Amino acid sequence: MLGRKAHLCRQMLMGRSGSTSAAAPLGTYASPAEREQAEAYFSDLLSYSLERLSKEPELLRADQDQLRRQAQDSAVAHYHAFIEMAAGLDATRVGLAGVAGRLEALAGALPSLAAASERFTAAAQDISAQRARAKQLHRQQGALLELLEVPQLLDACARGGAIEEALDLRAFVARASLLHPDLQVVRGLVAEVEAASTAMLEALLARLRAAVQLPECLRIVGHLRRLAVFPEAELRRRFLQCREEWLAELVAELDERSVYDYLKRLTDVHRLQLFDVVMQYRAIFADDALPADGSTAGGGGDGAGAGDGGALFSWAEHRVVAYLEALRRALPRVGEGGALASVLEHCMYCGMSLGRVGLDFRGLLPPLFEAAALGLFRSSVQVAVDAFAAVLDTHKWVALSSGGPRTRRGAAAAQPPNPNPADAARGEAAPPYALMDHAPMATLTNGLLGAMNELRHCAPLALAAPCAQTLQDALTAAVAAMAHYQATRPLGSGEAAQAGAAAEALVSIVCPYAVACLGRIFPGAAGTFIN
Repeated sequence: MLGRKAHLCRQMLMGRSGSTSAAAPLGTYASPAEREQAEAYFSDLLSYSLERLSKEPELLRADQDQLRRQAQDSAVAHYHAFIEMAAGLDATRVGLAGVAGRLEALAGALPSLAAASERFTAAAQDISAQRARAKQLHRQQGALLELLEVPQLLDACARGGAIEEALDLRAFVARASLLHPDLQVVRGLVAEVEAASTAMLEALLARLRAAVQLPECLRIVGHLRRLAVFPEAELRRRFLQCREEWLAELVAELDERSVYDYLKRLTDVHRLQLFDVVMQYRAIFADDALPADGSTAGGGGDGAGAGDGGALFSWAEHRVVAYLEALRRALPRVGEGGALASVLEHCMYCGMSLGRVGLDFRGLLPPLFEAAALGLFRSSVQVAVDAFAAVLDTHKWVALSSGGPRTRRGAAAAQPPNPNPADAARGEAAPPYALMDHAPMATLTNGLLGAMNELRHCAPLALAAPCAQTLQDALTAAVAAMAHYQATRPLGSGEAAQAGAAAEALVSIVCPYAVACLGRIFPGAAGTFIN
């Protein structure tokens, strides 16, 4: 109590020394309780008498001294507390210094901690987004599995021939790529579907390289159009290219060992397949540029001004030229006139059939068959001349009786009423019996008759002059061979007479008869070319 009074007195004195009014507050206080105590003590002071007030300073000093002694006694009695307090202060000071250092280190580490926190936050956000996507993926697992099976399903449909379903799946994937172009799964799906579509395209083109009818061609081209891989002009060219490969394969598979059968089959292939391809092209690629009456422009079957740039005309021309070239190479190997005539008839029928689609090539056939027929005739005539020379070289001349019936018939036949070749052509067609007395002449006549028999099956009028020239050259060669034989061989009188009779028969019987036979093949024309 004494200490509190002393403290209050000090505060009052301090407040009074700085106050300007007695009613001013008495100093400053640490708490409202101290203020209340100060006000209560001040009230007590106001109630003291003057004597009591005069003693109050002494009393306060006494209280102060007492308090000082008590404090000293307490300090002496509790000196170890002060020592401990000093040690505690030192420890506190050292600890605070360490805390300050650690706080500085912590302040230096705070930026990296903030960056790590930001990275952790970003990673957490990514993980959260992945978790959300995983949840969504789990919810859409069934639909996603079906979507991922689309490429396999498309490939299975294409292999099984269900092209319409495969194209529907391709269109579905195309729509998905337009709606979700940023999704990785959709981009991968598009890549797989494009690979399957490429395989399907190759399969469709391979089917065009085989034997297909018009309805199947329509379906295949429709599928190619839905694939939208080729523009229209390129699609037309690809169609013709595939059909050309198929037709060329058919031609390459033909057996050429029998030239007659080869030419017949070659002609049949072009007659049937070329006609079908042109009709398929017209039905599939109907063009407004074609004439209204269905006629063909430019002779190519598709019109020179059609939208395909004349592709069908060019291809048809190429195929006809290839066919004619094959004919040109193979016809010289035909060794019989009847076979040559049969091939010509077959080719003419093919040209007439293809004429319905504007591919009538019959006007190009005569030069080929004329050359083949002339070559066959020339080779046969040359064989006859060679056989005559061989028989003449080994023939033994034997004298025959002069009054025999063959001699008389031969003389009658050797001296016709009119030696004109045209009149002889109108006479008997049978070989003169007089030639039976002369084996070399009979051999020559038989050879020439064989050559003409081959020629008569296929004898264009344009060959009259070349064949007549060939016959004239052959007869001239035979006469020259006979003259050379007579001049170089030592013959007896009888042999010389027989050789002379044979030479006379060659000139007076064989030559007119051969010309007459050629005149039957070319009525009224052969005699004008033979001297």
